[in-house]
Amino acid sequence: MQKRYITENIINCRDLGGYPCRGGVTAYGRILRAGVARTPSEADLEVLRRFGIKTVIDLRGNEEAEDIPSYFKNSSEFDYLHVSLLEANPAFAQNNMTMPEVYELCLNDYKENFAKVLRFISTLDAPFMFHCFCGKDRTGILAALILSAAGVDKSDIIADYEVSYTYIKDFIEKEIREKTGLIWEGNYDRFYSKREHMEHILNYIDRTFGGAIGYFRHIGLTDDEISRIENLLK
Repeated sequence: MQKRYITENIINCRDLGGYPCRGGVTAYGRILRAGVARTPSEADLEVLRRFGIKTVIDLRGNEEAEDIPSYFKNSSEFDYLHVSLLEANPAFAQNNMTMPEVYELCLNDYKENFAKVLRFISTLDAPFMFHCFCGKDRTGILAALILSAAGVDKSDIIADYEVSYTYIKDFIEKEIREKTGLIWEGNYDRFYSKREHMEHILNYIDRTFGGAIGYFRHIGLTDDEISRIENLLK
């Protein structure tokens, strides 16, 4: 089941391997999900090298990625792609929305960007890693779509999402305590990875699009691209 890697400066770094899926179990070491890596240590980089990670996808908003550049952006060792799946900063804060509503907004208002990321992923010979800021929301939605496409059960997708708060809690509290300015969100309830949030968006995807594969078709992916995504974790 879910496996976290001990990293010094990459928070919430986890593997999408180990989940029962269509035809077996999702493979370890093919797709990693994480929070932002500003200054990964040499030990952190060794974790990625161990799996042969060569590509890193940054899902943060445009201003976030500009204000706090990912280490991987200027690294000659890694290919880097930035595609915003939500502008999450004070200027774009969805203060009056619940987290499930924000997730719906991601899928609908950023569908062209979801298509761009998923098309890119479909061309990759895994392994690769994707991240946002905390590795919970934008990363969580993309992880849910990939796991769902692989045939992973909803209960396991929800469990994969739920554990995020456990792994980001210390980081968030430290940034707030030290007043670094990285944590601007005043509604701390938004940091929790509550099962009902992921349950809601999975049900929404089923009800609105007919599941992850239906969403892929809705945003314009071809059958060949979808097939490659379905097999990424094999």
